[in-house]
Amino acid sequence: MDLIGQGENVSGGGAGGDGFESVGGGTDAQTPPVLGAEETPANDNGQPPECRDAPDVCDPELVVTWSDIASFRASAPTLAMEPAGWAVRGLPTNFVAAASVEVIAGRLLNFPAEVRFTPAGYAWDYGDGSTRYSASGGASWSATGVAEFAETSTSHVYTTRGDFAATVAVELAAEYRFGGGAWHSIAGSIRVAGAASPVAVKSATTVLVAGNCLEQPEGPGC
Repeated sequence: MDLIGQGENVSGGGAGGDGFESVGGGTDAQTPPVLGAEETPANDNGQPPECRDAPDVCDPELVVTWSDIASFRASAPTLAMEPAGWAVRGLPTNFVAAASVEVIAGRLLNFPAEVRFTPAGYAWDYGDGSTRYSASGGASWSATGVAEFAETSTSHVYTTRGDFAATVAVELAAEYRFGGGAWHSIAGSIRVAGAASPVAVKSATTVLVAGNCLEQPEGPGC
């Protein structure tokens, strides 16, 4: 990561060597320059202040890996399903995962730093041997504007009855920075799995009735 060059050396070159330019037609008055909104005071070596205390983090050849940020723990995704906790054999069950961008403060290479985790995809395991990868965590039927038991990008159809455990892992990209500087990417990604959700798959029986249940609430199947 290269933080060198983010700030400017603002020391002046005026007479007297005090770091400021002389003003006022040769008088002894000294006026410090005004820093612009984009300028950062530099240290004596012309580097950003964080490089004075942590020169290693300003090395342009620095490579930070996932093992270096092992102490920064991203949150696991949450998992919900529709219907809640059960499924109908042969019909889609909708699964929805939730994860968000997360910035965690800590120490990296023994210096204060921040690591930012960003969801990049979701790996699903429906518990019956079926898996899927999706770019998003999905959405509820109502939020998507489709009918119940409709297929979605994260739904699954169980073909046998029984009890299963569905899980999802979020794939995360990561970036780091020191001293509030620029973000730098870490090569690769990591997956963080959430807790398993039990799924009870049942069979459904369709019963034909003469009229609807509002008109004949005592009818079969109502």
